[in-house]
Amino acid sequence: MKNALIKVRDAIYSENGMKVVNVLFFLSMLSRSPFAIIAYIAWILYLVFCFKHTESKVAKTIFGVFIAIAAIMICFNLFFWIRGQ
Repeated sequence: MKNALIKVRDAIYSENGMKVVNVLFFLSMLSRSPFAIIAYIAWILYLVFCFKHTESKVAKTIFGVFIAIAAIMICFNLFFWIRGQ
């Protein structure tokens, strides 16, 4: 069981795994629901984990930009969600 979890973790945190996660959360930008806010929070947590575990300054910059984009999208979604009710 632990071996399978380690394989899943390694797949998610690999370069291809990061691409898949980022694409999925960019697609969530098309949604204006409370679930999109949860998705952005999860994306931020994932990016913070990646930010802390990388040593490359370029990767840290990219992760920081993605975190800022996610935070902005949370604000937009909250604004439109509250305004619509």
